[in-house]
Amino acid sequence: MEETFVQRLARVLRALVLIAFVGNLLVMPLVPGLAALENSHELEQMFQDLSQNIEDGYGLHALGHWLMYTLSCFRWVWLNRGAAMLTVFFWLCGVCTAVILFQAKKALDTILAGNPFQLSNAKALRRAAVCCWIISGAALVRLVLWLWADGTPAPLFTYTALFIPAFFMAGLLFQVMSALFRQASELKEDQDLTI
Repeated sequence: MEETFVQRLARVLRALVLIAFVGNLLVMPLVPGLAALENSHELEQMFQDLSQNIEDGYGLHALGHWLMYTLSCFRWVWLNRGAAMLTVFFWLCGVCTAVILFQAKKALDTILAGNPFQLSNAKALRRAAVCCWIISGAALVRLVLWLWADGTPAPLFTYTALFIPAFFMAGLLFQVMSALFRQASELKEDQDLTI
């Protein structure tokens, strides 16, 4: 059977989803370093000390240097409350994003198989909706804490404030699509029983 245009598009989208999924998983261990960069002036002295120790005789190769950098970031992040909160926020968003991408891959697999109207797709889209709402809620909590700590409206003009409505609406869209796939799978099941 010849592949349809929708299936060709699904194949391309599945490849892009897999690339994003793998990239998401690879970036997760780097989150503490990203959080540390926000207050890099405090971290600079620690890395100078680390570099001096490496030059003084702890001749580490590149992997060892990267490992020391990562461990230093982890240590510094957990000693700095703001960076720890940012790390937890990014990790929560990263895990939810990985779940969303994995659910998209599962739905695309059924499209490629030529049988998209299944109850499993409705469940996958519902899980994606829940993950979107978790990201939106986490962004709201982070924004409220940030506003309270800063005492200025500046955090309202950041990506965190944008996450709240964007992921809330994405969750609603996934929920609607879940209901549509559920209804389509029930109609298909009824049609199969009548024949």
